[in-house]
Parts: sequence; C-alpha cells; structure tokens
Amino acid sequence: MSEPISAFVKLRIDRPRLVQWLDAPVALASRWTDWRDMGGQYASGSDDKDLKDFSNVEMAAKMAECDRILRRCRDNRFALKSVLRTAEAPQYKHASYRTDTRDFVAGSLTYAENLINFIVFYAIVRGVGEFLAPDDYGVAVLHDFVWGAPEEHVTHSAVRLGPGARSGFMHADEMASAGGAFQPIADEMLSQESKPPEIDELDSLK
Repeated sequence: MSEPISAFVKLRIDRPRLVQWLDAPVALASRWTDWRDMGGQYASGSDDKDLKDFSNVEMAAKMAECDRILRRCRDNRFALKSVLRTAEAPQYKHASYRTDTRDFVAGSLTYAENLINFIVFYAIVRGVGEFLAPDDYGVAVLHDFVWGAPEEHVTHSAVRLGPGARSGFMHADEMASAGGAFQPIADEMLSQESKPPEIDELDSLK
C-alpha cells in the first residue's frame, strides 16, 4: 500500500516578490550540493542504504533525473501546481497568501514517498532564495501527518529558507518544530466533521 508523506512550504514574503518567484524559471536540483544532508534510506541497486552513503556517481544520476523533471516545469507556479496535484482528495491540497501576516503556505497532504520527488520538491522551494528580502524567511518540510498512530507522525526532513538567499537542511533536533508549524493545516484537512473546502489561490496570485 502506498503511503505518501506530506510536503509543505511556508514563506514570509511580500506579495510582489512572491509573484515574481511564482512566475520565474524553476531552479535545478544540481544547483545545490548538500542533498545528502536530507537523510533517510533509499533504494540503491537491490538494497536500501542511507543517503549519506550514496556515491558521487549515484548522486549525479539522481541529480540528472531530478533536473529532467524540473526542466519540464515552465515556472515555479507550474511546479507548485504539480505538487498540489498529488493530493488524493481536493481538501488535501492548500495554497494561500495572507496579506496581514505576509504568509504564503502551499503543499499537499499526500505528496510522495521516493527520493526523486523529495529532491524535486525541495529544489522548487529553495529557488525562492533569490527573491527573499533580507528579513524574509521560510521553512519547507516533508512530514507524515496521515498514516499510522500519532506517535508515528514524524518529520522526515526540513529546510530552512532565508533570511535572504540562504537555505539548508535542519538538524534532527530542529525538525519537530518545523513539522509542527503545519499541524493546524493538516488537522483541518483531515477533519471529517468540518469537511474543509479546497483552498488553492495559486492562480489568483498575480
């Protein structure tokens, strides 16, 4: 049975810069060299092994595959839509912007469960760096909000975005709070009583 985990990004950014990023070309995964810091175990040949133990040849092959996917996205808006399309129910996707707090939140509750898609997601959101002002920042996470018991809902990985153009993977002791930043949204998506509506403002962010 497939059990895709969630992917979310939250940015504190002025709307004009957000729109600039959404309409800009997608960054390629090969732009960054720290992907082993994401952690996790993935298929390598007939076995699974830690990402940190992947050889340079293996990583180069993964980067090439991710870049091929990213090159098919005409801009970041298109790329984020591809993330939202992974939602297994209309209310399991979210994209919104709040003018009062300058917060943009987007993601899918049922995104993916494989290395290539994980890297693709993080490459998309890390590309926002060149559009962040010195006091802008954000966080992106891969987190299991859905499957198993509550104690099994853990953060797979998280990336700190900003301030400014910087980005990098969080250490294990920081990741829990990163996943928790999206817990209220996930709870609302999973609520059976409120039957939450689909929230997707990507097309209206112009």
